[in-house]
Amino acid sequence: MRELKAPDRKEEELAPLSAPLGNLPRLPVNVGWLRPVAAAGPVAAKLILENIERVVGAAPVRTLPTTLASAPPVLLSFIGFVLVPSLAVVLYFAFFASDQFAVESKFAVRSVETEQSSSDSANASSSSSSAGFSFTATGQNAYIVTSYIRSRAIVDDMNSKLNLREIFRRPEADFWARLRRDASIDELTQYWLSMVDTYVDSLSGVVTVRLRAFRRDDALALGRAVVETSEALVNRISERARRDATAMAEKEVRRAFEAVQKSLAELHEFRDKAGIIDPGQAMGEIGKLLLPLLTEKEKLESELFVATREMSEDAPTVQVLRKNLDAAEAHIKELKARITSQPGGAGQTVAASIAKFEELEIQRQLAERLYALAQADLDRAQLRATRQNIYLSVFVPPSLPEESRYPRRFAFSLLTFVALTVVWAIVMMVIASVEDHRL
Repeated sequence: MRELKAPDRKEEELAPLSAPLGNLPRLPVNVGWLRPVAAAGPVAAKLILENIERVVGAAPVRTLPTTLASAPPVLLSFIGFVLVPSLAVVLYFAFFASDQFAVESKFAVRSVETEQSSSDSANASSSSSSAGFSFTATGQNAYIVTSYIRSRAIVDDMNSKLNLREIFRRPEADFWARLRRDASIDELTQYWLSMVDTYVDSLSGVVTVRLRAFRRDDALALGRAVVETSEALVNRISERARRDATAMAEKEVRRAFEAVQKSLAELHEFRDKAGIIDPGQAMGEIGKLLLPLLTEKEKLESELFVATREMSEDAPTVQVLRKNLDAAEAHIKELKARITSQPGGAGQTVAASIAKFEELEIQRQLAERLYALAQADLDRAQLRATRQNIYLSVFVPPSLPEESRYPRRFAFSLLTFVALTVVWAIVMMVIASVEDHRL
């Protein structure tokens, strides 16, 4: 308190601060009030002293300490960081920026679904004739198309139709918007992304594509090429979906067909080896031959029995009957040996041939049945695949522009000024905050 009541004792210490500035009137020598001003910080002290000078008409101090005089040049930073770049942008858009013509097209990626009744689903052939069709939007395919449009793939595909480097290096293009002369494919892709805009309406699935070029004809050609390549992509997706839907069924059909061919080849080989087309039929023929021989044998045995009772063993009739009976028995034995395994039988028996033939025949029938089932599965898979077709429906085709819509000179200039001002203000606030924390 005493120190505040007697500030005159500190006049010698603050004398340099109260020195007059030129011919301005001198402030009172008692400048003890400068001590709290100095304690307020360098920026605040400078502002306070400048206000005092403007109001009083005199400079309270001629010199300040170095720490109070080291304030950032706010006005110069604003001019250098905001005004000069904004002026350069305005001059560029006003005198140098070339006109860009925009082409807009709209299309929808839609899939067709086949509606069939339960009775039709049981019969693939009838369902194809009585099926109805309904179109539905496919949002995922729409995003696939837009991703394709904004990728290097479409740049490669369109380069086969149009010379993109020549289109984006027209003489009408200014130095800043023109594609670099020795641009690589990656740089061309990045430039393409800057010249094309895509938008997908999530509710309707409508895809909007906007393209820019430096000539009207170039913009129209680019728009048509984008629609053509997008339609080709959708066709490839649809074809791939159909192939994937039928690939497994086709594989099963091929495997079943190979099994049928193998069983038929084995059956043919067996017939060639055995010399019998149908063992069952051969068995029937042998049975037809064997039945009369058995009947004849019984007859000969009866006649021989009667003859041996009435005649001697050396009688010619008995000898003839016995020879005929022996021949019949030998023939019967031979036929039986052909049917089943009998002592003295030669070659493969008909019974064994029938067993092998029946085994091969069952394999053939089973393979044919599996092949028929696989073919039916393939027909159903193909029917389902036809219901998965995807179409590109263009309802706003590209048209030749009459006026240039880009660049938006006033909007871009204003946005540049606003953006630079916001950035500059943020930087100034950060610097001021750092200065305050240093005290």
